[in-house]
Amino acid sequence: MSVDKATYSELVLSLTSKLARMCGRVIEKPLEKQGVSLQEFRITGLLIGEQGINQKTLADMLFVKPATLSVAINKLESKGIIKRTVSETDKRVNYLSLCEGLDLSESNALILAVESQMHSGISKADIDTTRKTLNAMISNLEGGVA
Repeated sequence: MSVDKATYSELVLSLTSKLARMCGRVIEKPLEKQGVSLQEFRITGLLIGEQGINQKTLADMLFVKPATLSVAINKLESKGIIKRTVSETDKRVNYLSLCEGLDLSESNALILAVESQMHSGISKADIDTTRKTLNAMISNLEGGVA
């Protein structure tokens, strides 16, 4: 099957990729004012509610190589946002978690504002259907492409 440019731009894959890029752009500028990069923000978000994730698991969640995270993890640690805990069974493994007492209210407000902007003019029923559909698509792809 051949796909022309007009058709390609309407594929769900193209639209979700565009949405992800746009969200990153919208979030990036306010994050700069907070002194946080988009990658640092993503890492922090994945650590919320976690008691400790090793770097490989975190890299898998972000779809990057573990070495790619090293610089961002070092920066987050120096900023007092995350802490590393050495594994008791394997000294080569560090577990990452958010520092206690961390105030994420500014970041939370940013996420809720962007989410609200995305939902503008769209009914709750349509948002619920979109959420359900996207979750189903994610489940379909979690096993890999056949």
